[in-house]
Amino acid sequence: MNIYLDESYNLQKSKGKMFISINGFAVLNEKALRKRWKGIRKKYVSRGRIHANDKRYEPLRPKALDLLFSFDIIGLSVFQIVQEIPPKEYFYKDKINFEKVYLNMLKCLLKQLSINEYKRVNINIDSRTHKRGLIGAWKFQEKMNRFLENEFIGTDSRFYMTPSYLDVLVELADFVSNTFYKEYISDSELIFDKFGSRLLQIKNPL
Repeated sequence: MNIYLDESYNLQKSKGKMFISINGFAVLNEKALRKRWKGIRKKYVSRGRIHANDKRYEPLRPKALDLLFSFDIIGLSVFQIVQEIPPKEYFYKDKINFEKVYLNMLKCLLKQLSINEYKRVNINIDSRTHKRGLIGAWKFQEKMNRFLENEFIGTDSRFYMTPSYLDVLVELADFVSNTFYKEYISDSELIFDKFGSRLLQIKNPL
């Protein structure tokens, strides 16, 4: 199994609902999906780095979703309202411990997948800026590696933090995550309904 994830969040009251989410998809035949997505995105490459929140690439959004709907994939989403995060566990001096929230949300999502059914699982997540820079990123990687080793014994689980510009399927996960962000911020269920039973969605796990 191959898992591709990206984060999306809103931490500003002025923009509406405050939340943190991690979204993406799981796919078995990642080679075929990669080939198809490369073909779809080809004519957009000359415009620069492809990113879902860039208006230049808005025409790619429906193409990305149509591709996933036509493939044997599982949509993934874990969503947490900021106001419902336990303050004693995840706040320090009125500030969110984002690293801890992010780590535990990711663990919760992976626990809900039947990872133990597979001999090998590759988890690919868009790299992000950590509070303590490279040291923070290294510690986050170590915590995830320990979690996977202890939680999924017998499965070769590998965790990668990769920028979307280095992996086109992480880029595809960016379109999924940004689309889910728009759904969450507007209280819409249209895209989630389209995924139907092929969506693993977890709300407020903390």
